[in-house]
Amino acid sequence: MKIRLLLILLLSIFSKATFCQNESAKNLFEKGKKTEQLGLSDRAEEYYRQATNADPDDTAPLLALGSLQLRRSHFDDAATTLRNAVNLNDTLPEAVNLLVFCYIENNDFEGIKSNHFSGVDNLLKLAEQAVELNPENADAYCNIALIYNYKKNFTNAILWAKKALAIDPKLPRATNTLGVIYYNRGNDNDAQEQFRKTLANDPDNIDAYYNLGVMYTQKNNYETAISYLRKGLQRDNKSIKLYYYLGIAFVQRGDDQKAIQCYETIIGLDSLYIPAYNRLGAIYGKKGNYEEAIAYHQKATRINPKDADSYKCLGKIYTDKNDYVKALRNYQKAVAINERDHETYCLIAKLYAKQGNSARETSSYKKAAKLGNKEAQAWMVSKGMAW
Repeated sequence: MKIRLLLILLLSIFSKATFCQNESAKNLFEKGKKTEQLGLSDRAEEYYRQATNADPDDTAPLLALGSLQLRRSHFDDAATTLRNAVNLNDTLPEAVNLLVFCYIENNDFEGIKSNHFSGVDNLLKLAEQAVELNPENADAYCNIALIYNYKKNFTNAILWAKKALAIDPKLPRATNTLGVIYYNRGNDNDAQEQFRKTLANDPDNIDAYYNLGVMYTQKNNYETAISYLRKGLQRDNKSIKLYYYLGIAFVQRGDDQKAIQCYETIIGLDSLYIPAYNRLGAIYGKKGNYEEAIAYHQKATRINPKDADSYKCLGKIYTDKNDYVKALRNYQKAVAINERDHETYCLIAKLYAKQGNSARETSSYKKAAKLGNKEAQAWMVSKGMAW
């Protein structure tokens, strides 16, 4: 009897698994949306992935998955997902615009982090494509404005931000974008005016509190920065973005313990958020607690073995420990993942210099110089070498 009951149970489990495999992409997609509405992000992501597997040519699950990953600040995953959507259909305005937005949010203007494109001008072309596909989308104009802001072409940046405002005068992202541009151009008062205008139109706008927090932190006015970031958290006490920069403000103020609390809070909200582990590792490394620092960075590499930044962080800790062999090994892992990361080639060159290996030092600087690294180019020039 027991054997018979066990067979029935096994058959039941097998039939359920088979049904799940045969479930339509549409049903899985709908389950993902409902699950996301309940705040079950991990499960929602799994439903969207299953929907994509069930119908690889359907962009809807990819867009939903990429959008969710963006909201969770999982930028590398989001960039890959949205790039897949664009590869399927590069005439979808939403897909192209979200992909550009993802690169901007991840501060990947040169394509070094994602390795999807080479240079800021290629990103600009993609952003212009999004505008061509939907000229009425003010958000797409903001993307172009922020790219020009990165290029320090503030005249064009302001022009595109104002084009966004012409389409939607109260669009929070447009006033936020204009504020960022004014601040980077050195117009602090105009920047504050735009951020406050954003909050007047949208009192719950997290980006405005974040931008004010960043602005005052960069001005070394930590108390005001922390005040704005905390006000933002009163509006959204689960904002990883706000906790993350609040931690930066605390570190710069010299309050490492409160910064640690911020990053531990982030991990409590999202145990897969790699930058929080790397920030904790950096804090403990600065304190000389190398083993604890290494443990945090290694945790980040286990979450995503293809995250180049985590290996760079490990390389730095081992460098600080004077363990140049392990430092070099981790930097090499980083460039194996992203061979266009010129900063890491410079770090490798410096390690070879410490080891007295001038040939490999020169080779590493040459690779960095070819990729446009100014420090490496200056070193090559000082040695009378071309690249």
